[in-house]
Amino acid sequence: MNFDMTNYQYIVKQFKKPTANQVYLLLGLSGEVGELHSKAAKHIRDETPEDRQALKDELGDVLWFVAMLADIWGFELGEVAERNYLKLKDRAERNVIGGSGDNR
Repeated sequence: MNFDMTNYQYIVKQFKKPTANQVYLLLGLSGEVGELHSKAAKHIRDETPEDRQALKDELGDVLWFVAMLADIWGFELGEVAERNYLKLKDRAERNVIGGSGDNR
């Protein structure tokens, strides 16, 4: 199975319930990021193979919510990823990859 970003988005869309609206997805994303933080803290403390797998699982959950939000907003995840890459590449070329602010 090909898991490029856009294919992933369409493949996993089948698991979204019809009631999964924008608010649900935003709240779910926040919850999964919180779980990722907790797993990361445990990994920093213990560094077990199980912790690494848990991090991978939580990243997958975060990715699913991001993919579903992109879908609701009419974006292909591959395009979102490409746009982010181009933004970061531009910042690196201008030597402003560090710092803060969207318009650097």
